[in-house]
Amino acid sequence: MKKKLYLTIAIFAFVLAAISSFSQTSEKISKAGTKGNVVFLAVTDGSKMLSEVNTLAAKAQKKYPKSEVISLDRTDKANASLVKKYGLAGVPLPVILVLAPNGAVGGGLQLKDATPDELVGLIPTKKQAQALLAFGDGKTAYIVLFKKSMKDKAGTIAECNKAVVDLGGKAVVLEVDLDDKTEAEFLSLLKPDFTATKTHVLVFNGKGQFTDELVTPVQSAALVAAARKVVKSGCAPGACGAGTSGCGTK
Repeated sequence: MKKKLYLTIAIFAFVLAAISSFSQTSEKISKAGTKGNVVFLAVTDGSKMLSEVNTLAAKAQKKYPKSEVISLDRTDKANASLVKKYGLAGVPLPVILVLAPNGAVGGGLQLKDATPDELVGLIPTKKQAQALLAFGDGKTAYIVLFKKSMKDKAGTIAECNKAVVDLGGKAVVLEVDLDDKTEAEFLSLLKPDFTATKTHVLVFNGKGQFTDELVTPVQSAALVAAARKVVKSGCAPGACGAGTSGCGTK
């Protein structure tokens, strides 16, 4: 009877430890996001090369102070949900993922290929991170490109919002000012027409594929149709980085 009791206690303790381990890693990532910090997630198989990958991530952190370094052990069963969430099961390790404050993955590099500057370069802009998060949830992104001098934006936004409703909420509307210096990197990936005099809408479907570019005046029906397009491969010119897909994923 005592053996059964000890066994039950041992199993219960193991489960609690696993839950605690997952909770700690997940909670660290969540807390970093709450503080508006980027996360350099150092992923390893146990302790193998843990020191090396953490050292490199720490160098990136020094270059971008509003960030944190968090370690993730792929061999720890407690991290199985995070491994699945970030698609790390078959990835050669060690690797460093760059997570935006909203949790979106800006990109990742293997230790052998990474430099501090390259890791910092993977940090997405605020709007880009919102788009990446939408794609992670399988949502369409309507990226509305405008200038403050344009008087047609309100009508375009209204049509985009109608399209969101028609898609059952499976879409987001992102307004990007062509003159916004904080979004310069994102805009360089999208390669918009900076001489445009009318509001443009770039449509990316739930898989992050570029499907259409619409110029004001736009209709919600056309926006919905664009959202439902599926292409073999697609981004706006320059929106994708080498070896990746999606809006501005590097």
